[in-house]
Amino acid sequence: MPQVDGSSNTAIRPYRSAYGAIAIREYEQSTCASSKVIQIGDIVSVNTVVSTAFWAVLAPSSQGAVGNLLENGGGSLLGVCVGVTYGYDGSTTGHLPSTVNAAQTRRVSVAIADGLTEFAINISSVGATPMVPCSSMAQNIYPIERHASAGDRGGHGVWFLSSTNLSTAADLSFVVTDVPSDQIGTTGGFVVGKFLSTMVHRSVRVGGPTVTI
Repeated sequence: MPQVDGSSNTAIRPYRSAYGAIAIREYEQSTCASSKVIQIGDIVSVNTVVSTAFWAVLAPSSQGAVGNLLENGGGSLLGVCVGVTYGYDGSTTGHLPSTVNAAQTRRVSVAIADGLTEFAINISSVGATPMVPCSSMAQNIYPIERHASAGDRGGHGVWFLSSTNLSTAADLSFVVTDVPSDQIGTTGGFVVGKFLSTMVHRSVRVGGPTVTI
């Protein structure tokens, strides 16, 4: 079977929605290190460190003992970035208070994890025997991991469905809802699914699946 090598061009992306059109919203990027500036294909969360405005950040990858798994607690996840304002460097330039409309130089467009949208994500090819897409993956829950070595997209790496770290239930974050037939048996191929409802911010979540871990 063919093999897909993960790289900086690999990205989690919206795949389909129950209502046809993917719901997309704009958010203001929070001030952050230049290596954490949101890129297309990044998972996006609300900045929970500040309470002065509704700002978006690259989702934390500090879940589990290995420290590179998508954090699944707190209910702060918004969705996946599908558009960015190029040239933003993470600085405070143009960062306005919450009482002023956000500058266009700091905007990101996010396909929200509303429970109606499914996302496609490639499986990590890291490890001696990486997982390949198979029909039995549907309805199972997996971790999502960030590989800093898979290209230098923004300096923080690329998100993949984990082919390891499957034994700890508390690290799981993504429900597989479909495995396209043309991906079955392809090393590094993609599957389709949704984030756990318990991870997603209440401002964007409108429907299932409702899963507890």
